Amino acid sequence: MTTRRQFNKQMGFAMLGSVLTSNNLSAAPKLGTAKAVSASKGIGKEGWTIAVIPDSQNYAKFKKNQQHFDLMTEWIAKHMKAWNIQLVLHEGDFVEQNDIAQGGGPGFGDQNAEEQWRSAQRSMSTLYGKVPTILATGNHDYGFRNAENRQTRFNNYFGLTDNPLTCDGLGGGIWREGFTNSFGATTLENAIYTLNAPDGRDILVASLEWGPRNEVVEWAKDSLGQLKYRNHFGILLTHSYLHDDNQRDGVKNRPGNPHRYPTGKGGNTNDGADLWEKLVKDSPNINLVLNGHVEGKHVGYRMDVKSNRDTVHQMLFNSQGLGGGMRENGNGGDGWIRLLTFEPDRRTLSVRTFSPFMEKLGKTAWNTGPGHNFTVEI
Repeated sequence: MTTRRQFNKQMGFAMLGSVLTSNNLSAAPKLGTAKAVSASKGIGKEGWTIAVIPDSQNYAKFKKNQQHFDLMTEWIAKHMKAWNIQLVLHEGDFVEQNDIAQGGGPGFGDQNAEEQWRSAQRSMSTLYGKVPTILATGNHDYGFRNAENRQTRFNNYFGLTDNPLTCDGLGGGIWREGFTNSFGATTLENAIYTLNAPDGRDILVASLEWGPRNEVVEWAKDSLGQLKYRNHFGILLTHSYLHDDNQRDGVKNRPGNPHRYPTGKGGNTNDGADLWEKLVKDSPNINLVLNGHVEGKHVGYRMDVKSNRDTVHQMLFNSQGLGGGMRENGNGGDGWIRLLTFEPDRRTLSVRTFSPFMEKLGKTAWNTGPGHNFTVEI
């Protein structure tokens, strides 16, 4: 484990969802409807917001679609004050292929790996120095095309100190500690962050690599269990966890499950069901879990009661299969962004889904369909 101090020294859906209690009793969660607001005016001083960016590989792999990811981050940067945006999270899969010398071919893009990574880097860098960013890695960010191994170019384009508001190498930023990747390097792949929110709430975020290795999960549990984090509102960010049937992904032979990939064939990986058993259910301060990865409905939600009788909300949000999906005539995902607003009553989390791309086209820019517009009690 590398702490921030050590590093600084070195540096010089169905909207019904489901709920399952710890004794296996089930009931429907109480979900409200997020109130309509103006995209440009936002929420003003009424609470604060975390912006969540889903899988973005279909923007990166086609040159014509890269501008759409630019538009998404530009909108966030422009509307930070209106929405009081304090954090931006990315759920992983920045690229379609991590390490290819030329475009992937029909359905798989016209950009080589370097071009894809550079476009993702350009889009995200719009936010640097403006708002802290927290990044998860996805299966497509490893191997050659799709997690054939744990080699990644991610760290060449998203360095630990690229965004000074995340970590400046001198003690500033929200980064607190990290665990090494498969090659022994301290990177953003596995990291813990803290933020004092405008409402006085202490926020704790743990971001874990694609299909986290056993040692990563053990580290996360030990780190989150530290006394100094006991009263934090904790968020777990990882690429694969909840499926679009509102169940944690625990079907080992299902396509998309981390155990199906070469990175998981040896058993040193964890899917959603594994993470629940090994990390989430016994961590008192994990209150929210966020993931992408899954298409189909592209959304999912469930609430569970943990061992300490507190609830944890778990949410899938993705859009990569929308707007034509992976096809050449697609737009990469319709430009959807999830806006999580912590309301001033300190009890309500409003979940909204907005697309600056759809707004630019003069189309309906709010997705108010099942799984996209709701409130939960936190």
